[in-house]
Amino acid sequence: MPRRAPLLSRDRIITAALFVAVIGWLLATEGSEGFGRDEGQYMRAGEHYWGWFEELGHNLRDGHPGRSFTAADIDRYWTDNAPDHPVVMKTLYGLSWRAFHRCTCLGPARGLHPIPVTGRHVTLPLFRRESTAFRFPAIVMAGLLAALVFRFARQLVAAPAAVAGAVMAVAQPHYFFHAPIACFDAPITTMAFAVGFAYWKSLTSARWGVACGVIFGIALGVKHNAWLMPIFLAGHYLWMRRGDLRRLRPPRVPLAFVSMAVLGPLVFFAHWPWLWHQPVQRTRTYLNRHLQHEHYNFEYLGRNWNMPPTDLDLKLLRSTFPWVSTALTVPVTTLALAGVGVLALARRRRNRPLTDDAGGVATLGPLEEAPSSLDRWLRPGRDVDRAPGAFIAVQTLGPLAVLAVPSTPIFGGVKHFMPAMPYLAVAAACGLAWLGGRLSRELRARHPTIRAGRAVVVLSALVCLPAVVETERSRPDGLSHYNMLAGGFAGGASLGMNRQFWAYCVLPILDWVNRHEAENPRMYWHDVIGDAQSMYKREGRLSLSVGDTGYGQPGVERSAMGLLVYEKHWALFEKYFWENYGTLRPTMIRDREGVPLVIGYQRPRPGN
Repeated sequence: MPRRAPLLSRDRIITAALFVAVIGWLLATEGSEGFGRDEGQYMRAGEHYWGWFEELGHNLRDGHPGRSFTAADIDRYWTDNAPDHPVVMKTLYGLSWRAFHRCTCLGPARGLHPIPVTGRHVTLPLFRRESTAFRFPAIVMAGLLAALVFRFARQLVAAPAAVAGAVMAVAQPHYFFHAPIACFDAPITTMAFAVGFAYWKSLTSARWGVACGVIFGIALGVKHNAWLMPIFLAGHYLWMRRGDLRRLRPPRVPLAFVSMAVLGPLVFFAHWPWLWHQPVQRTRTYLNRHLQHEHYNFEYLGRNWNMPPTDLDLKLLRSTFPWVSTALTVPVTTLALAGVGVLALARRRRNRPLTDDAGGVATLGPLEEAPSSLDRWLRPGRDVDRAPGAFIAVQTLGPLAVLAVPSTPIFGGVKHFMPAMPYLAVAAACGLAWLGGRLSRELRARHPTIRAGRAVVVLSALVCLPAVVETERSRPDGLSHYNMLAGGFAGGASLGMNRQFWAYCVLPILDWVNRHEAENPRMYWHDVIGDAQSMYKREGRLSLSVGDTGYGQPGVERSAMGLLVYEKHWALFEKYFWENYGTLRPTMIRDREGVPLVIGYQRPRPGN
């Protein structure tokens, strides 16, 4: 018989396979998703940032690199989308576009680029669409998430359950919608998990304690969600060291927290050139931008929420938002397995694996001999149980609890607490491991000749199937999808749940726009911003002749045709069409399972 591969090598192969498979899945599907307001802005900003690197190359060649570091030159490129968001992902989007797009930039759409195109770009033309090249770093981050979830779960459960956990982390319709787009919500989900994983490893490894600070700094450079990560980790650490607190002995501050406090801000400052010349003032501006963020419109349980509620009953209703949204958007099989996993983790005895068949849990136990004082500080979890249940709990419940605060803006819906979802998937993997252990024992007791391990592999594949099918079914309208508890697309709409935001839904109707050449030069785009229109035109999906009459009622009055993105707070805008076009009948309706997503109107021609 051939020799079996070592366990470590097998896990590495599985990790790589998950990474590649998720990237392949997303690359095969991302082209069906349109461009929303934020994504169009981040693509534009990424191309601007590339312009700075391009100029830096010219200045290096000419022997004057200092010119690129003057305040004026930095501001010329890096003020785009500042102070809204830091620039790790936007820079990667711009660099990926420059490296991998198939250059047609000297063609008719040349003037639509945010920086001058001086010549044909020499690239490695991996992607036919420019938007795919922009989106590729986000897709890679999603592949990294699947790999990290597997590696973390593998410390708690056997390989089949860990693989299932990685699949369930990605196979969630709302996460899958966000995963391939050039925004920050899926990348910060990956980075939140990476920070948590690095902290977990730092409990027994000083090297990971240092790495945790660097990873946290990168997370700070992805999105402001990272500010909250140390709070969640501190909750777990205090629980894990609760014995010290009982003895009135304050636990030492672990190396990971010191590293996060020192290296995190340094990495954050180093990554963002916009901060360099006015670090204090501009950092304050960035922080205030999000601490004082405006409230956009969002529909939840039939109400339009655009301001923090003041009445007690509405505050209570508002506080249910993340819990209800999770229950109605995550695939039901994942939720059910996570529930079993919570029970399994709660029943787990200290320093013991979840099941006899879990595998890979040796690192959860304590040392046989007490560590030294220095060792206890550098590896602060080696002498106690690391409490994986508490760790998963704070990492899951923390982001949800923040969004439950009535004054927190909820305009982005599920995306704002997505960092909880990979840990929910790990809990589901723990539930699957517990069920698999029970199945293995039953099979061995009743049928000693049956290889129970194969049955567990089959069970792991079967529980992933509903989530994968549901995710595929939701495309490309993952924002509008709700699970079987809600009743799918129609059920979510009937419950008054948010249908979409920022006009991602218009891509399938561009052919309708293109066909009407007589009217489309006077096109009203409603919630589709100019950056998104430019990218559609650059990729040949939208005719260059299509115009834009502007925003609001004046834009409708000037238009010959237009569209309405169907959201509760936009209902008034349909009245503008009725009054100005003299008709109540839309020309085109794009829906999913009877739920309108975008409606098109044409002004009747004289004599019709």
